[in-house]
Amino acid sequence: MNLAGVLATVDVLKKNGFKILKESVAEGLRNTITLTQLKGRWQKLGDHPLVICDTGHNEAGIKEVLKQISREKFASLHIVWGTVNDKDPGRMLALLPKNARYYFCQAKIPRAMNAGELKEKAKAYQLEGEMVEDVNQAIDQARKNCSPEDMIFIGGSTFVVAEIEGL
Repeated sequence: MNLAGVLATVDVLKKNGFKILKESVAEGLRNTITLTQLKGRWQKLGDHPLVICDTGHNEAGIKEVLKQISREKFASLHIVWGTVNDKDPGRMLALLPKNARYYFCQAKIPRAMNAGELKEKAKAYQLEGEMVEDVNQAIDQARKNCSPEDMIFIGGSTFVVAEIEGL
């Protein structure tokens, strides 16, 4: 879901005479997954630790994800992160929190950026962590390293989120 696009559409509809309450928009956004079956947009996958995934994969999407992460309560943040090799990840890496522990992975697609290369690029932004190529193995590693009070976020690429199994 493109939040800016949804809100712009609501504005256009209102200008064209449709009566749309703010409460209705808020409820629709809260229930996006149930109403649309769209997966991977701020989707809660587990508790204790809290596990969230999101398919945000550009600067605007990452900014929204980070706003939502800032609203959560957790002891430590663990981020399972992968991206594609035809985009410069620098703009997104620059936005990511330096105080998180990272698990750099890669989706099983030809466009995936090599997890080792991603880890090296992340060092330039003071993002520290480990390379675990397989998405689900990276999630398992994050789970092993967390306490029940921590949070795991999985993202960076739609392809990474698409490979999540068993949660």
